[in-house]
Amino acid sequence: MSLPYSPDDHDDDTSRADQIELLSFAIAGQDYAIDIMRVREIRNWTAPTPLPRTPDYVRGVINLRGTVLPILDLATRLDLESRAHDERSVFVVIHCDKRVFGVTVDGVSDILTVPRSMLQEPPAIEEPTDPGCVSALILEEDRMIRVLDASRIAPALPHRGQNAPAA
Repeated sequence: MSLPYSPDDHDDDTSRADQIELLSFAIAGQDYAIDIMRVREIRNWTAPTPLPRTPDYVRGVINLRGTVLPILDLATRLDLESRAHDERSVFVVIHCDKRVFGVTVDGVSDILTVPRSMLQEPPAIEEPTDPGCVSALILEEDRMIRVLDASRIAPALPHRGQNAPAA
């Protein structure tokens, strides 16, 4: 995927501050992206261990090098059709606000360097009590890429070092 902008168009430090790098990926046939600075790594599929009494988008937890990592089904979180995960599936490990979690995606597409001026605010059509996960939109020819706010993807997960509420 290429945007009508090349990072080589501008070489000075000022223009770099006006750009953002995004990891783009597909979910349910739609294009999404997240700030690359929030991405810790991309992992091959590992079936998570389910946990009782969790939100429907929490698929469970995995052991990632000695750390218990929650795995979220991003399609379910976004109210999209979730597909069955298999050995071809991947998850993206995200760190945000002292939290680390994995999100399932159908496939990683590209790393995009985008001028911040291309980010458009989404229309205010969400419910007032839920600001939604989409923080911006990027229009590219006949496609629309939804930029996700990592802090809104997993609002119910406790911060690292904070105990989960007692059941």
